[in-house]
Amino acid sequence: GRCEATTFPMQSSCPRCGDTGMGRVLLPRTGTLWTWTTQEFLPKEPYASGETPETFRPFAVGLVQLGDEVRVEGRLTVSDPERIGFGMELELEIFTFRTEGDGTEVMSYAFRPRGEQEAS
Repeated sequence: GRCEATTFPMQSSCPRCGDTGMGRVLLPRTGTLWTWTTQEFLPKEPYASGETPETFRPFAVGLVQLGDEVRVEGRLTVSDPERIGFGMELELEIFTFRTEGDGTEVMSYAFRPRGEQEAS
């Protein structure tokens, strides 16, 4: 829009100036870890991974600075605090979040340390 604010996800109007002329911007696939924490318990609804308290595995969540554009919150592929550090370079990865009963895969995104192989 007018003020060139970038949001993620895309919004119908600008939170900075109120302009409704928002356009799409291609964001970088790599970024820098700004801050992070770990999710140690199964989140409440609307989180819908299909996990149960017995099958849940803790995961890390980070705020990733994508270039000069925007900071994006997302899951990290690494959960070990010894392998996570402020300022580390990360790369976007698409993964299967859950599989519906009819076999439909629900996809999501996460950030992995740059240079590491994608999770299988």
